[in-house]
Amino acid sequence: MNSFERFNAILDGKKPDRMPFFFPTIACSVASEILGREAHTGGDSLHFKEEKSWLYGEQAHAEFVQKYQEDSLELHKRLGADIIRETWRCRAKPTKMLDEYTLLFGDENGPHTIKRFYPETQSYGVVKKVGEPQDGEELIERLKKSMKHDYDLTDDILEERFKDQLRMKKMAEPYFPMIATGLGIGFPMDSVAWLEASAIDPLFLRDYFLFHAEKEVKIVKFLVNKGFRFISGGADIATAKGPVMSPKNFRTIFEPTLKLFADECRKYGAVFCYRTDGDIWEIADCLFKDAGVQAYGEVDRAASMTVGKLREKYPDLIILGNISSATLVEGTTEDVRRETRATLEESGGYRYIPGPSNAIVHGTPVENVYAMIDEIKNYKP
Repeated sequence: MNSFERFNAILDGKKPDRMPFFFPTIACSVASEILGREAHTGGDSLHFKEEKSWLYGEQAHAEFVQKYQEDSLELHKRLGADIIRETWRCRAKPTKMLDEYTLLFGDENGPHTIKRFYPETQSYGVVKKVGEPQDGEELIERLKKSMKHDYDLTDDILEERFKDQLRMKKMAEPYFPMIATGLGIGFPMDSVAWLEASAIDPLFLRDYFLFHAEKEVKIVKFLVNKGFRFISGGADIATAKGPVMSPKNFRTIFEPTLKLFADECRKYGAVFCYRTDGDIWEIADCLFKDAGVQAYGEVDRAASMTVGKLREKYPDLIILGNISSATLVEGTTEDVRRETRATLEESGGYRYIPGPSNAIVHGTPVENVYAMIDEIKNYKP
């Protein structure tokens, strides 16, 4: 079987000759070690480099994106992966550079965000925000105002929005099937204003997300017509201790939107995958039974979301990942082999795409990456 046949076998509930595997994200530093040269493939350093590239103009950014895609393709070919997807990217245009590692976005004298890159840890994130909603009530008022501006997603708008993924798919097609991304459903779980809003007025947030979902649902047909069969979306909605909101409020806010996307994917013969880290047992029935979500990504083994337990409760669920990123970066090669074998055996050899639970992060030993791949390739369903 080739990679396309393995991927389709998994989606159809059949057993392939071996399990197809993928990488959600591989940090630039790890990819550079594997390829023996500087590579732009994923992680915080990619986010910083991409956003910084905008400061040198549209052409510089376009060249950066092309290099990212070429590097990702070469890396997946080198590692013998079966499936490729566009990694999580940061695409905001900074206003200016404050110093070598610090970027400002927005109006320095008004609403703005400051982000900083830390080369010693290869991490990048927000260090300051000005002009954000201070509490849930203020956020709700802003969201109500935003809903007064109706919009329509035309094919031209969607062509522009997905141009990078469409080009990457064309580059990858001789070698790999590609997962589409772009159905974001959730909110920043570290935002006090959003968390307050979810408690204050969950019914309004239900209407807010449905308002956008009824526009965004056009994405499904568009992507299916472009040859995608697997469409991924979601947001981090849980920690290792459970969901960041009550199961009741999660169901109220998100179930109608999730069901809308899942039904639309089913209508066109596609698979809708929801991605989130953390322990989601308290909301799993809402996702995989009531809303009908067909696949689950970033499955967090360290938070008790094992392939075995999920397979027992949701036998038709397609599961992605589950080999802990923490084990890959901190464990021995034998630890990695043991955990990889466990996920494969628990899967029963069907409806499972093995790989890291999340990113292969900076500092991950290359030998651990190869140990995981070796176990996957040697497992016979």
